[in-house]
Amino acid sequence: MIQIQDLQFRISGKSILEDINLEIPDGVFAAIIGPNGAGKSTLIKLIMGLLDIQEGKITIDNIPQHEWLKHSGFGYLPQREEFDRAFPATALDIVLMGIAGSIPRGRRCTAEHRQKALSAMQDCGIFEKANNRIGSLSGGEFQRVMLARAILSDSKYLILDEPEAGIDRVGVSSFFELLKMLNDKGKTIITISHDLHTLSDYCSFLICLNRRLHCHNHAELVNSDVIHRTFGEAIRLIEKDY
Repeated sequence: MIQIQDLQFRISGKSILEDINLEIPDGVFAAIIGPNGAGKSTLIKLIMGLLDIQEGKITIDNIPQHEWLKHSGFGYLPQREEFDRAFPATALDIVLMGIAGSIPRGRRCTAEHRQKALSAMQDCGIFEKANNRIGSLSGGEFQRVMLARAILSDSKYLILDEPEAGIDRVGVSSFFELLKMLNDKGKTIITISHDLHTLSDYCSFLICLNRRLHCHNHAELVNSDVIHRTFGEAIRLIEKDY
């Protein structure tokens, strides 16, 4: 469980997040929604320790965040990660980057590491592309490679920042089916997304954010009309047209 208490965050005196109190239970498929500039990416970066907490506290598995991070970590798929598609790396090479931090300096990946990476690729439906150069992959295939890299950490938590970016609608549905499968296997998934139709099919926990927080845990509330009635015009959600 992730617990956030009295979280505040400012940049150059401007309030980005105010009075955030939130519990994300283990095993949920959570979606964070809200307009651009609502603080969604800031919130997940604070959870992961990529930004320093200014006010408030975060507890993970009943352990203070800074202590938890000394021994654990998150699987993370950022909003955009640029790779030179002409670089002579295979899909497997990219996935193995997810385990690089746990390999002692000067050591190379072992056969066991490679097998673990291939198993993650199998789970992500991208196993057959293991030896393909990254430049040959479609947007959806590359996103699955990045997901395999994220889950290679073995973290119980998987955090994604708009994972549907750059994928067509068919690919988005397929990708969220994959996330639901990982969730069913026990991963706690937290994703930022604007795709309301897709979220209503897969997510079980809704986090509405626009600097301040309003949270529900019923998937049926992933509905733009209900959200507008709840929050008024303060929140304008975007449904992407692929």
